[in-house]
Amino acid sequence: MQRHFFDVDDIKLSEFASLCSQTVSLEDYNFSSDIQQRVVIYEGDNIRSLISTPQALDLKTELHHCIKEGPGVVVVRQAFQDMKVIDRATEIFQEIIDEEKTSDQHRGDHFAKAGENERIWNALQKFCERDTEAFIDYYNNPVLCFVNEAWLGPFFQMTSQVNIVKPGGQAQKPHRDYHLGFQENSLVSEYPLSAQILSQFLTLQESVAHTDMDISSGSTMMLPFSHQYPLGYMAWRDS
Repeated sequence: MQRHFFDVDDIKLSEFASLCSQTVSLEDYNFSSDIQQRVVIYEGDNIRSLISTPQALDLKTELHHCIKEGPGVVVVRQAFQDMKVIDRATEIFQEIIDEEKTSDQHRGDHFAKAGENERIWNALQKFCERDTEAFIDYYNNPVLCFVNEAWLGPFFQMTSQVNIVKPGGQAQKPHRDYHLGFQENSLVSEYPLSAQILSQFLTLQESVAHTDMDISSGSTMMLPFSHQYPLGYMAWRDS
C-alpha cells in the first residue's frame, strides 16, 4: 500500500538537491524575454498586448507550467505602466508604517524583533481606507490579475502585506509560505502528503518591487525548483 504520511526522517537531501539542480531553457518559454539565474522573465507590455487575444490561453498555460513544472518563479518587468501608481502606494505605505510605529500595532514580522524590520499587516484594507482611488489604481492591475488567473483560475481572493527588511537587519529564514509554511514539523506530518501538495495550488505569492532591489536593499532569495520537493513543508526549518 502506498504511504501517505511522512515525517522529517523521510527527508532526503540528495533528492532535494537533484531537483534544485535542474536547468531552464528559453526555448521552453516562447512568450518570455529572458532567463536570468534560472528565473523566467516576461515583459509587462507583452502580457498586456496578449490578454484579450486568442494567444492568452497559451500564455496562461506557459505561466502555469513555469510555476508548476518549471523553476516555480517568474518575473514581470514593468508590470505597472504608470510608475506614479507605485510612488503613490509607497507614500501611503510609509505613512501607515510611521503611524503604526507610535501605536500598539507595531509588531514587525515573524523573523525579527518588533522595530527591527517593518511590516504592515492587512495592508490591503488599510490602503483602501486611506486612499480609495490610489488603492484601485494599485491593485486593479491587469497583468498581475492575468498571472494570478494562470495559477489560481478566476474569482481568487487577495490579501496584501508590506514587508521591509532594513539594510543590516535580520534576514528572513528560507521558508515555504501558506498554508502549511509556518507550522511545526510535528503538525505538518499529521497531514497526508496529498494535502500538503494541494496546499501549493491554493495560493500564489506575488511581490511588487517599489525600489531597485539588490542584496543591500533586502531582496527576496528564491531557490528555483525547490517547490517540487514533496516534503518541502517539513524540510525548510531543521534539515
